[in-house]
Amino acid sequence: MANTNTPFGFRQYYGGSGGAPTFAQSTRVIASTDTTPIYSGDPVMPVISTANGYITQAAPGTTTLAGIFVGCKYLSVSQKRTVWNSYWPGSDASGDVEAYVIDDPNAQFLVMGTSTTFNITGTLTTVTSSKVGQYAQFAIGTGNASTGQSGAYLDTANTTVTFPFIVRGLIVAPPGANGADPTSAYNQVIVGFNNEWLRSNGAGPTGIS
Repeated sequence: MANTNTPFGFRQYYGGSGGAPTFAQSTRVIASTDTTPIYSGDPVMPVISTANGYITQAAPGTTTLAGIFVGCKYLSVSQKRTVWNSYWPGSDASGDVEAYVIDDPNAQFLVMGTSTTFNITGTLTTVTSSKVGQYAQFAIGTGNASTGQSGAYLDTANTTVTFPFIVRGLIVAPPGANGADPTSAYNQVIVGFNNEWLRSNGAGPTGIS
């Protein structure tokens, strides 16, 4: 069955050196004046002009990532109470927002590929080439304000060593499931961090598994 174009951001696949329930999750900060929404599963990056752990939604490029955003807590102006939310809507906070970010350097994530970039060419028994082991760039996509879910997906993969992710594998099971056909577009891909603040010097892998 052909895959469908239904991006969902970066979903935890392997916890790396961290264990449940946090999977090496760290607490960071979003400025209440940051009007850019951040959705669950979005890559985030440090705010370079500000110290003390501030983050914002990542822009595709070669900027070092802070990790993958998975939720936040803030004092809601409209509700007059502390709320926990799966995404940062870009407003409604009194004071800084407490953000939760998966930044384990060994963590791996499930994400949707696009076009034909991440396909296997050939059959599953005679693989002639793939993007496994190459570096990958993402696109931020369009998040869903109703569910808080990211719309990010992988955009391209090649030998650019400063890209933020490394392709670790392709999903091939269960047969017939959406995303499990690696011979068609929009298949699901397993990635790990490459250019991330706890992992890389911006020039490819640094020996962390």
